[in-house]
Amino acid sequence: MDIIMSLRQTAQDLLERLGLVSSATSGTMERQEPSILDNFLRERKASFLSDLYAGSANEWIVVTGNEAGDLDSIASAIGYAFLSSDAKIIPFIQTKRSDLHLRPENILAFSLASLDTSHLLTASDIDRGIQAYNCSYILVDHNRILPTCNGTVLGVLDHHEDEGFHKDAKPRTIQPVGSCASLVTVHFKQRLQSATSGELADIATLLLSAILIDTGGLKAGGKATDVDFEGAELLVPQTGIASTSSMVEIRKKPPSSLDALSHRLAQTKSSVDHLSTSDLLRRDYKEYSIAGLQIGLSTVPIGLKFLVKRDIRGFWSDIDSWITDRSLDILGVLTTYRSKRKNKHRRQLLFLVRPGREQIEKKLFDGIGDDKELACEERRIAGLGARRGRCWRQGNVKATRKTVAPLVRKILEDSNVE
Repeated sequence: MDIIMSLRQTAQDLLERLGLVSSATSGTMERQEPSILDNFLRERKASFLSDLYAGSANEWIVVTGNEAGDLDSIASAIGYAFLSSDAKIIPFIQTKRSDLHLRPENILAFSLASLDTSHLLTASDIDRGIQAYNCSYILVDHNRILPTCNGTVLGVLDHHEDEGFHKDAKPRTIQPVGSCASLVTVHFKQRLQSATSGELADIATLLLSAILIDTGGLKAGGKATDVDFEGAELLVPQTGIASTSSMVEIRKKPPSSLDALSHRLAQTKSSVDHLSTSDLLRRDYKEYSIAGLQIGLSTVPIGLKFLVKRDIRGFWSDIDSWITDRSLDILGVLTTYRSKRKNKHRRQLLFLVRPGREQIEKKLFDGIGDDKELACEERRIAGLGARRGRCWRQGNVKATRKTVAPLVRKILEDSNVE
């Protein structure tokens, strides 16, 4: 809580220092506390929990992102619930409240959107787990309901590979765009267009921050698609961050103010050197059940060399404990970082297989090493010892977990390893 309060106190100074607001627009960003968005979250949380424990959970629609708890998931869930006209709809954050600090970029975005994290409904707020109650769901940033939830899926907005579930959901929009927040924004296009200037500033700032992070700043030739650019064009007029005229050429070159915000978010996202290996593994973690096997994939924004060098025993101890505590058959650590010497984007893969799974090990390692899309080059890693593991540097730095997870699924399902 101290972190979010501190960031909120300095948010306006940060915006002005980065040139994200001018003296003419700072009034738009300096709103009286609590904000409309913050009030919405506080009131909905109190009302939902009251109904939940009174046995009326079936009256509610829960909007939830995936278990990784990245800004795209959280902003999409909050954005969908806030922009919806339904009176009994609430965003649910799969992350434990005690783990929110593991993503500093989220905390920064919350502060810029005048959002108090105590008003978020998280996994820590429901003693028996939300799966014990009969809610209905809108899924954002994933398209298959998680085991931590239980109920009817009414709608899906996602940008991952379609797993083929919830075919009757309406809407059911699964599209390979840069950010799920863009899909949410465009879904509520009329709501945004009909709002007066600045009326939706908080939620627009939150959604825009997610789009900028997931598309690498809306850079031309990058991850951004037409839907992402359209989303940004809908949101920016509400935020006061950039003028409408400066958005005319956004598909070629985003306004400097958006570049500055994107840089600040990316810089903050990478400020995790102080976190332990265990913290880094859980801050962006997804688990899969494939062919009877439990697979965990963690995306870590630091290179393996740094992690091993700073504490080789601690690194491998945390890795071993993570596999054991979660009864994993396979753990994949997917790093994404920039090289110190040339500031080039790098990605690495470290996969470990539980001992006694030799058939799985060979199929998995060969499949990853031979995959043309990843274009991996095998590397050594200090301290591996007798562990059944393999490390690579990816040639294709654009291939994220969205690419790696389906590849792992295909390798294991095609191998008949169950």
